[in-house]
Amino acid sequence: MSSAFEIGLDGATPRTVDVARHGDRATVTIDGRDYHCALRPAGDGYELTLEDRTEPMWIVVDADRIHLHAFGQAWSATLVDPVESARAGGTTSDTTLAPMPGTIVAVSVAAGDAVAKGQPLVVIESMKMQSELVAERGGVVASVFHAVGDTFDRGAPLVALEPEEEAA
Repeated sequence: MSSAFEIGLDGATPRTVDVARHGDRATVTIDGRDYHCALRPAGDGYELTLEDRTEPMWIVVDADRIHLHAFGQAWSATLVDPVESARAGGTTSDTTLAPMPGTIVAVSVAAGDAVAKGQPLVVIESMKMQSELVAERGGVVASVFHAVGDTFDRGAPLVALEPEEEAA
């Protein structure tokens, strides 16, 4: 089983972290590099094995922030919720990107439609959950890349607005 997460470490730009579980071990992939690890409860903390090194680790979760202490260092990580990120318009105001792989359930706009900030664009289904993605800004729809029933990968463009310069 594999899961991808967006994690920002100590306020840095979030990066994609992929975790593939193999029984009690996992492979964590960051920036294309694999790290083999295991995490087990140990007393009031955990025991982290990373590659061939085992160290104590303490984890404190506070909403979407995770405070970690291991290997003599402390980190504060932020887990980025892909649905909330997409609802906020993702990383670009012109194109709404898929926050995760899924299927188009509903399309609320067509090319040439004027939209207001916060207006529903598409409804997607992923992992048996439906999410409504909305426009980050007002503008005119340039393209709708998928129809109802189409499947898509994470990061796929779903709806593009005309660039702000052209829409004005």
